[in-house]
Amino acid sequence: MSCLHLLNKSPSAGPLDELRNLLAPGDGLLLLEDGVYFLHKPEELASLPQGLSLYFLTEDLLARGLNGPLPANAATVDYDGFVALCASHDKTASWF
Repeated sequence: MSCLHLLNKSPSAGPLDELRNLLAPGDGLLLLEDGVYFLHKPEELASLPQGLSLYFLTEDLLARGLNGPLPANAATVDYDGFVALCASHDKTASWF
């Protein structure tokens, strides 16, 4: 069963330390709200499991003025894409 994990905490809150062991190949991780600041933490994103799909919410990147290059394994999604991701995974888990 695939799970879409929603993470809105900034890197300084240390959320990936807790979440990393719950992520599995085939899961998705959507970084939204302050979670998009992980764009500036490529070393933390590189430690995520292989086979995990990584997404950034476009509107939150723009709202925070973040426009750097995305990691090679990441994509941006808008709100419609967010809904599509929720529908394409078996379940969602919010890490707020």
